[in-house]
This record gives sequence, structure tokens and C-alpha cells, in this order.
Amino acid sequence: MAILRFLARIGVVASVVFCAGAACAAGNAAPVLKGGITPFTETPDHPQVPDLALTRPDGSGIHLSDLKGHLVLLNLWATWCAPCVQELPSLDKLQGTMGDTSGGKGGFEVVALSLDRGGARVVTPFIQNHGITHLSTWLDPKSTAMSVLKPRGLPTTLLIDAQGREIGRLEGDADWNSPEAQALIKFYKK
Repeated sequence: MAILRFLARIGVVASVVFCAGAACAAGNAAPVLKGGITPFTETPDHPQVPDLALTRPDGSGIHLSDLKGHLVLLNLWATWCAPCVQELPSLDKLQGTMGDTSGGKGGFEVVALSLDRGGARVVTPFIQNHGITHLSTWLDPKSTAMSVLKPRGLPTTLLIDAQGREIGRLEGDADWNSPEAQALIKFYKK
């Protein structure tokens, strides 16, 4: 207590009290992941994410609700977006490292959703030319995700829990293959 009184006199009590809290001591705070515009930030009240239709280049597809039971990292991107292009290889590596392709519940999946209006004709050669091998190609040529998810720009990445609720989002590019990103995924996967 004498130390806290001394620190209070010199104006650093707030940081000491904050870090001495139960959440900090128990390790309950989410790891910090910085983005090009904002860091990963939890979304208040964790709203249900709209059930977007995800289309493959061959025209087949699924709905986002088909991924319930998985922790999903939904990345909104486009080939013309320089920060998107910069972060795509790290998303590919994250899927290769932590992604679950078994189809069982409780896994993790990176969903990179291209908003390119040219659809498969633009995205498929782009993915091949950039050596993206672990990510599935998902398309949204009508940019439905922009109107229902309301990102402020691209890239924007949402972390969605197994019940389909938005845990949080990161605006701008990030190194998704970094130890910080992997720690963030593991924190919410538990």
C-alpha cells in the first residue's frame, strides 16, 4: 500500500491500478493486434452477423451461417486495394497454420471475401499469380457485404464466433501471420 500511495503522489496510480486488476492478473484481456487504421477492437454487444451468401468462382457457394460452429476470420478485400494485396499472403499463411479443413465443428477458418465487381474473371488469376494456396476463393461481386457490414474501408476483417456473432473487427491491413494475430485467434477460440 505504501508503494501505491507513493505512486499516487507522482501520478501513475491509474496505470498501476489498471494492470493490477483481476482481468489483467488472470490473463483475461485479449491480445493486442494493431492494424493499418485501427487495432482489433471488440464490437459492443456482439451482434449477429448477417447471413451473407459466399460464392465460388464456379458459381457454387454457401452462406456464412453454414460456418456456424467455427471461429471465422472474415476478411473483406479487393484486388485493386493495395493494403488488401499486402496483407493477403499473411491471411493465406494463417489459414495454412491454424485453419481447420476437416469440416468438424469447433475449428477456425479464414474467409477472404473478394468484393471485386469483376468476380472470378478478375480474382482467380490474381490469386494464382500471387501464390495464394491455403485460402478458398470467395466472391461478392455485388458488394453485399459492404452494405450489410458497413466497413469504413478496405481491408476490414471481422472475427466471428461459433454462434455467428461479431466478436470484433480490425480496419486496415495487419500481419495475420504474426504471433500477436495467432495469440488473438487462440484467445477467442478457447
